[in-house]
Amino acid sequence: MGDSRSGRAGLDRWGGSYQAARIIQFHVEFWDRTPLKEQQTIFGRDKHTGAPLGMKNEHDTPDYSKDPNGEVIALDSYIRLANPRTPETQSSLMMRRGYSYSLGVTNAGQLDMGLLFVCYQHDLEKGFLTVQKRLNGEALEEYVKPIGGGATSLFYPA
Repeated sequence: MGDSRSGRAGLDRWGGSYQAARIIQFHVEFWDRTPLKEQQTIFGRDKHTGAPLGMKNEHDTPDYSKDPNGEVIALDSYIRLANPRTPETQSSLMMRRGYSYSLGVTNAGQLDMGLLFVCYQHDLEKGFLTVQKRLNGEALEEYVKPIGGGATSLFYPA
């Protein structure tokens, strides 16, 4: 995960990674009223299997070159915006993981649940921040609200 190419703070060989975390509240009641087909189009995945649309398994890799107009996986779907799988976007790849959370019900009677998203990359600007710029304005924004998070650097001995 460390990368000696990073020039942050004048350190050419710092040997570490950047961690970004975000707590994302999910408006489940609103989402559940959205038709299934629309939910799947927004994410670009089959809700039951987790597979990219038009594929069979959750971990299948979509080949967007075979769907250039977004007829199977919409051009503005979450998975396509987050990782367009082009040579130009290779530098924004990162290790990432989401952890669901549920805190019961709010005082307003709404479900208090969502996702803790954590990712690691050698360059915060090229990784997390670039992906967030691509996701800006996506359809999923209607259903989620970032409520916390931050970033830090993690150092490893050289």
